[in-house]
Amino acid sequence: MIESRDRTHILVVEDNADDSFLLTRQLARAHFEDCVTVISNGPDALEYLHRSPVPLAVFLDLRLPGLSGVELLREMRQDERLSRVPVIIMTGSDDPADMEACSQLGVTAYLSKPIGLSSFIKTVAHLFPSGSEAERVD
Repeated sequence: MIESRDRTHILVVEDNADDSFLLTRQLARAHFEDCVTVISNGPDALEYLHRSPVPLAVFLDLRLPGLSGVELLREMRQDERLSRVPVIIMTGSDDPADMEACSQLGVTAYLSKPIGLSSFIKTVAHLFPSGSEAERVD
């Protein structure tokens, strides 16, 4: 559970425009519409993470151009400033090696695409309990 709002933004690293749109829409329902940054590739996400304030959370696709999600996650875990950021993996991969690598790197959640609304709501409610009123779907 995230207990501090000192970190003011959520990073979404997703190269599929439809998936990033759906995710940002769900984050808006959880009252995070004004603090989401979307980046579509691994190298730009890594640069952003190094030059920006520590994010509240990172929603990360595994299959990214330039630098895979696992490689980005590994870089985050090796950086003292970013090592404890909650990372939620969103992927179409059901490869056990991907799941194992993510588990070893301490992901917060592993969501398979397509991400069902109920799975997303449970994850967001767990991470951001103050946004739990977002469990209502309009």
